[in-house]
Amino acid sequence: MSALLIQETRRLQLISFTLEMKKIALVDRKQLAEQLGVQIPDIWPGPDLAEALPFFISEMEKHPDLPPWDGLIIHKEQGVLIGDMGFKGGPDAAGRVEIGYSILPAYRNQGYATEMACHLIAWALQQPGVHTVVAECLDNNLGSIKVLEKVGMRQAGREGELLKWETRNAPGIGGTEYKHGIGS
Repeated sequence: MSALLIQETRRLQLISFTLEMKKIALVDRKQLAEQLGVQIPDIWPGPDLAEALPFFISEMEKHPDLPPWDGLIIHKEQGVLIGDMGFKGGPDAAGRVEIGYSILPAYRNQGYATEMACHLIAWALQQPGVHTVVAECLDNNLGSIKVLEKVGMRQAGREGELLKWETRNAPGIGGTEYKHGIGS
């Protein structure tokens, strides 16, 4: 399985969010900005990521041999960190990886989440052992619903207010049902 490292799209760059960077993000965003050579807005990390960082750090420390499956999204032209995106670890026993993302409010509704999710889903489905990419979002999160629809995911179920989404490699045809088109 290859590490995420650096992935690029037309407008964006995704840099692996390493253990070292996660530790720095917890205590000194200015140092992280200097290390990456980008600007980091004051509102990053958002509350969800800030709350989850200690858990992510702990998991990476328990499994130092596993590559990071998440990254920081950099707007290439502006040289600014605009969000984070990746997978909640490598594939499970059934070959599923769960994608997650967050874009800073000033950069929403400009196609950045769609652009990066489209790229990452295609990348994930090329990794050994990955057969399905899944996602979850609340049924009132219209922004995420639009992104997931645009990248070709389909609703696979519901648990209360939580919508379940998926896309997978099509069995037996050597291809994927995933549509690799970048929307806005």
